[in-house]
Amino acid sequence: MSREASTSHFSPFAQFVVLTFVITWTAWGTVIAVNPEPPLRPVLALLGGVGPLLAAGILSWRDRILRKWASRAVRWRVPARWWIAAVVLPVVLSLLGWGIYVVLEDVSIGLTPSPIYIVYPTVFLLVFFLQGGYGEEMGWRGYALPHLLERYNALVAGLFVGVVWAVWHLPQFFIQGSSQGGSFLVYLTGVVGLSIILTWLFVNGHRSVLLVVVFHAQWNVFDSGALFEFAAAPGLVAPATSTALIWAFALVLIAICGSDLQSPGEMGNRPSGLDEGANK
Repeated sequence: MSREASTSHFSPFAQFVVLTFVITWTAWGTVIAVNPEPPLRPVLALLGGVGPLLAAGILSWRDRILRKWASRAVRWRVPARWWIAAVVLPVVLSLLGWGIYVVLEDVSIGLTPSPIYIVYPTVFLLVFFLQGGYGEEMGWRGYALPHLLERYNALVAGLFVGVVWAVWHLPQFFIQGSSQGGSFLVYLTGVVGLSIILTWLFVNGHRSVLLVVVFHAQWNVFDSGALFEFAAAPGLVAPATSTALIWAFALVLIAICGSDLQSPGEMGNRPSGLDEGANK
């Protein structure tokens, strides 16, 4: 499929968004409307969570770029500094956010009473392969972002993906017991900022989805508070603090890297098309 043919009527990005929302919102909408009992409820929840992966896989197969798309999932030959960023940065931002929250709210938190060496790898692997990992990132950064980078700079592309990514989660705010809650506006703002950071990591890290999945999994583990025990349930201050830190870092990236989000040492690795070869 030529670039002109794919963008003249209904762009690949728009097709991906529509198909992703159909899959996810149908599954999660059923949970909201029917509230089914197990095992159907977790199956529908899981199906909705991997909507981006399924949509991207279907469209990549149709457009005969399945191998190119799938290759991003195992692209590990990335400079070590980007692996360090993917592993360490989400931990630092999350712990800093929780630290500020403790000071502002004058509350105490401690480590979960369950052994960390069991909780951490369990939650990490769950997120890595399903919730927020490959199930999402093979769609958002593995398919949607590269298509947008054909037409827009990295900052604009990251903003587009961030807004869609946040709105995609909206049904979870109406599902009892889901991981989402509180102010959707704060959540939307935070996710858009996080999308800029992930876009920066993606375009500098040889467009490796594996790299982004590691960051996403680390972020979900630490920012969710899964490793901590709280004296009282965190209120709005916790996500607001997290969002402020995300945007502080994102704005620093924009100031240093510009709208292409290319780090100074990576100027020779500018994104062009859908990786080398593109789908033309």
